[in-house]
Amino acid sequence: MLFKQKNKEHMKLDIRNSQANINVNKGSDFEKQFKMIGLTYDDLKVINALQPFVVEEIDTIVTRFYANLEHEPSLLGIIRDKSSIEKLKKTLKTHIIEMFSGIVDDSYLEKRRKIARVHVRIGLQTKWYMCAFQDLLLSLMDVIEKNVMQTEECLRAIRAVSKILNLEQQLVIETYASEEEKLRWEAEKQQTSVRDQVASASQNLAAISEETNASLQQLNAQSAEITSLAKTGAKLSALTEERAQKGKEQLNDQNENMTNIEGTVNGITHDVEALLELSKQMQEIVDIVTSIADQTNLLSLNATIEAARAGEHGRGFSVVAEEVRKLSDQTKSSVSNVSDLISNSNSQINTLTHSLEKIRGAVDKGRSGMEETEDHFKEIVQKMEETKTQNSNIENELISFNSAIDQLGEAFSEVAVSAESMATVSQEMSEARS
Repeated sequence: MLFKQKNKEHMKLDIRNSQANINVNKGSDFEKQFKMIGLTYDDLKVINALQPFVVEEIDTIVTRFYANLEHEPSLLGIIRDKSSIEKLKKTLKTHIIEMFSGIVDDSYLEKRRKIARVHVRIGLQTKWYMCAFQDLLLSLMDVIEKNVMQTEECLRAIRAVSKILNLEQQLVIETYASEEEKLRWEAEKQQTSVRDQVASASQNLAAISEETNASLQQLNAQSAEITSLAKTGAKLSALTEERAQKGKEQLNDQNENMTNIEGTVNGITHDVEALLELSKQMQEIVDIVTSIADQTNLLSLNATIEAARAGEHGRGFSVVAEEVRKLSDQTKSSVSNVSDLISNSNSQINTLTHSLEKIRGAVDKGRSGMEETEDHFKEIVQKMEETKTQNSNIENELISFNSAIDQLGEAFSEVAVSAESMATVSQEMSEARS
């Protein structure tokens, strides 16, 4: 026995000043419960009469209660997670003292339900609650044996306390059942909601998978077409580069031809200049011959005059002088023709020189244009090389893209399978619930 017996005379339990009140709805389950366990006003008076003894020993009772919890470490873990032992000791003291108030009404019942709901919320199992209450009953019996000496009164007090504790247990267990039913209903409701969401999600997922798969197939086809176009572009770029390179080589050949033409024109120009110089020299000779012809003509005239003076003896000389004059005139006429020819040649040479200058200018202009065109061809070749490289990169990227699309398609196929599996699971959950 935890409590020592007091050295005093055996006395009957005084219930004259004790209070007792049962205030519950008529015909309610609680009224029926009171009748079934035999809880009466007299029992409540006895309980209230025991309250001073309980208050006196309340610290010992509570300490023993929580010391007993050490047999199950999980209970202490729940206490540490949700509250503290000191705080719970204060609550338990109030709870036990109110149990011996002798009054059972709606407030009393609601407090017990509240405590039960807390027990459910923190995860205290029913078996541990029952064990703890059994230990509490033993503690209260020790209090009774210590303070109520008469056997009849002691038994009366034990019966009354066992009834009020039984009521406590009924209230708690009922609340346990109610809360568990509520939690089970909420769990089923949540499960139904989850099942519906799973079913809806699986349907949506399946639809999305089908749409995505169709889009991926279309995208795959388009990417294949783009890949083909990229390959064609690469071939065209290579062909353009080849032709641009060939055009560049032809420009180099034309540039060499222009250089040769320019050299030829320069040679012709030098020859024309030499011809002009020769024409000048010929003109000088013509001038000399013309002067000689004039002088010969003058000498012939003088010879004719002298022959006339000589008379018959100078007739033969006069004939010679006449012939010399004719020859002089013919020479002068021929030289004049040669001079005209030289003048015409000089005019043609000047025209040729002017044409050669134009040709030289055209050659220079053509060379400049070919150099500019060659620069353009160089740029075209460079751009074609860059384009070919870019097309090659695009082709490689598209190949990788196609591979990624294939992998994504496989993933969505797996998603579709998962969606079907989810739908099956949802159906099985629905059938199991039915």
